[in-house]
Parts: sequence; structure tokens; C-alpha cells
Amino acid sequence: MFSFDISTVTDGSVTWSRDGDAWVGPAGWVRPFEHPALQATAVADGASLCLTVAERCEKPDFVRLHVDGSTVAVEAGPLGRAPVYVRYRSNRLAGGWRLSDLMEGLSVGAVNGRELTRQLTRRHRYTADTVFDGVLRLTERARISVGASGLRVQYPEPVERPITRRALKPGIDPVAVLGELLGRHVEERPVDGVELSGGADSALVAAEVVRASGRRMQSFGLVMPGEQGLAQANRRAGIVEGLKLADNSILAAAYPPFGAGRRCGLHDPASSYYCEAFDALAAVAGTLGVRVMATGFGGDELMACPAEAQPTPTEEVLPAWLSVKARTEARELDDDLAPSAHLCTPTLMAVASHAPGLLAAGIWPVAPFADPALTRFCQQLPEDLVVGKRLLRHRLAQYIPKRIAHKPSPETFRPVMQIGMRRFGLRLLGDYLKRGMLLADLGFVEPSELQAAVHAASAGSTVDSRLADVLRLEHGLRQAWGQL
Repeated sequence: MFSFDISTVTDGSVTWSRDGDAWVGPAGWVRPFEHPALQATAVADGASLCLTVAERCEKPDFVRLHVDGSTVAVEAGPLGRAPVYVRYRSNRLAGGWRLSDLMEGLSVGAVNGRELTRQLTRRHRYTADTVFDGVLRLTERARISVGASGLRVQYPEPVERPITRRALKPGIDPVAVLGELLGRHVEERPVDGVELSGGADSALVAAEVVRASGRRMQSFGLVMPGEQGLAQANRRAGIVEGLKLADNSILAAAYPPFGAGRRCGLHDPASSYYCEAFDALAAVAGTLGVRVMATGFGGDELMACPAEAQPTPTEEVLPAWLSVKARTEARELDDDLAPSAHLCTPTLMAVASHAPGLLAAGIWPVAPFADPALTRFCQQLPEDLVVGKRLLRHRLAQYIPKRIAHKPSPETFRPVMQIGMRRFGLRLLGDYLKRGMLLADLGFVEPSELQAAVHAASAGSTVDSRLADVLRLEHGLRQAWGQL
């Protein structure tokens, strides 16, 4: 929720002062993310500065920066709603919510092999690692500091999770409790837009937002192509009518992955391959005046909370184009992970990867399902209430017809990925293969095996979606190192 660039070597006589939207001094500068939903509080005393940017609510998410002339430290709150990336070099600590802001002068070949392999194998983990060596991610409740002893990453103590699901106490209405907890989260946040996919999660969030605000709400959603898109559009129409939303639908196929070729922006390895479509959605919402948008991220985890750690991949499930080096790195994917949090790990990762696109459009993201109290409540519910999202759908049926609330809504971005890779991605990946893959030079992919996979995808009826991961990483590395 802020960006900064601060020297860790000073003579102790520096002073900090406000200059427009930033705090500046001989040691550097720090600029809070200006937004009406956020509040920046600073205490400056000579060489010391403590700046906190937090939501304007009772239990806010926050990020805090502390500078005292000899140490620079940044720490995060428990929700991890907006990512913070930091980079330490030449006695300076720089940070920001966009990974691309920290790419200047990044050494060619400077990668974190462990995180790169996580991305290539889709074994994502919640950790301070990024694919770029020397660039770190600030995870929830963590602290990253630089002082006399150098750079230090401090993870918090793990959150104790409920051991078992339990029977409800007599007289408890779980549907009402779910509504109360969701309502508490949205009532104190000035939401003026909702993301509406057509599924039960985003529909319930939209319903609770409408109830809390008491006014007509704008909704925005990506509509998939083909038969899935038709079914999705029908569900969205029913939800929009039931909640009296002012809806805006965006055809995802109009913004396919890699549709801009080499001109597309940095594909943040922490984001997904369909970021182009979500960025288009954010741009439309921003143009229509939305400043705070609620999303349905976290509903799947609340109603299932699967085991967070996936087994280390075996040779049989790894793509053929992975090198021996990458297969060796794959054995260490569970090293140096952030501890268990108040929220489910997939929720933290989804919210953080989705936020930069909204922030770039001037929109603050709100995720009502990403709430510690709600998470703990759902983790203890009897199993029959979470299977099939039964509890969530019962609550939703209080707002819209049951035939829509209880209708399964399987959604996948596979169709738009297929369009993007078929029309643009395979050609771009083939071009990079001809020019020489950076991922091959780094020793993580076997170019002959990758070339064979590209040929097979070009001739076949479907594209192996893992090729999109390779292209996203290859393109991101090339852009970061100026080799497009």
C-alpha cells in the first residue's frame, strides 16, 4: 500500500518531511497509495519515520514502514490484501506493490530456482520467494528489515488451526452467523462495485454488499466463450435481476492471454495467465467511477479448506520439457514457506495476485470471504454444511431464486487460455525458441522437448495449458532484462 526507496546508510542526522503525497529526506522517499478507503499515519522525529497505511475500518489490513537511521523495516497485517515486494541492493531498500517497479538494473540470470520451478510445475507456495533473486514478497504478518547485520526476513508464529470439525451448539443458526460475519466485513468498508462471475461465491458477496449499502450496486464480470459462457451469462442474468444490479459484462475472449504479443506488459509470475482480461475489467470499473470493489475470492477455501501443502511432484507428473536441474529443484519446493495464517493459503495468494490490476485502476480490493473470524468459523463447521457449499448456497437463496442459488456453476478459464495460446501464444513461444529460450539458458527447460510440445499443440485439438506457464515466465524474464 505504498512504494519507497530508502538508503540504509546515513549519518544519523537526516530529517523527514512531507512533500505533496510523499515523505522525503536525504535517506530517500516513501509514497503511500492515495485512496479514500485508506488512511496514512506518519510519525516523524529527526532520522526516524514510522508510516502506517491502513484501511479505514475497525479491524483493518495494514502495512507499516519504520526507519530509524540505521534500520529500515517493513511489516504487514494479517490479510495480505495488497502485495508488497522489496529489493535490497547498494545499501538501499526499495519496495512497492508492483513487481515491475523493482526491475531496473536487475542482473540477467538472477533468478530464484526454487520459485521458478514452483511456477513451472504449478506447485505454488506462500513464501517470501519470487522468481527474481534479490526480490522478496512481504507475506502476511511478516517483517523484512535491513540493518547492520544485513537483510532479514522474519516470519510470524503460525496460527493455531481448529483440529476437527464440530457439531453446532443447540440454537445456533449457521446461515445467520455466516450472514452476520460477512455483513460485518462489508458494512464498514465503502464498497461501490462488485465482481460478479456468475458463481455462488461472488453472488453472495454481491448480495451482502447490496444489503449493507441499501443502494443499487454496479457489477462487473468476465464472460467466458462457448457453451460455458452461455450458461454463465444465464446465471449472471438471474443474479443481476434478483439483486437489481447495474451490470457490466466483459467478453474475456476479446482480451486473450498474450493477445498483444511482445507488447504485453510484464506477466507478473505471481499472477495468472488471464491477467489481460482482468485488467480490462478493472479499467472499465475505474472509468465508471468505482473506487472500492468486492470480490468472491476465498469462498472455495471456506467451504472446503483443503490441505494446503501439495505433495512434491514425482517424475511422472512433471512436464517432459523440464530439465534435470528443475527436477532437482522440485524436491525442495516446500522449503522456507510462510507459516499457517489466519486465512487459507490459496486465498492469500489469490487476493494478492489479483490486487495489482485493481490498484493500477485506482480501485481498492475488498474480499469479504478473506476474513479471519469467518475462516475460523467455517473450519469448524460440520462437514455436511460445507460439502457442495451447502451453507453458502442456503444464505444466497435468501436473496435470489433457489434454482439459481443451488445450481452448480463450474467455471474455468481454460477456454480463454486455449484461444490466447492458439491465436497468439504458440507463435510467440515458437519465436522465443528460435531466438534461444532464456529458460533453457538458465537450465530449467529442455528446448528440444519444449519444441516438440509446441508442435504437438499446434497440430492437436487442444493446447497443453502448462505451455502458458512457460511462456508467461519466459516473457516476464525477457521484459525484466530488456530482451524482448
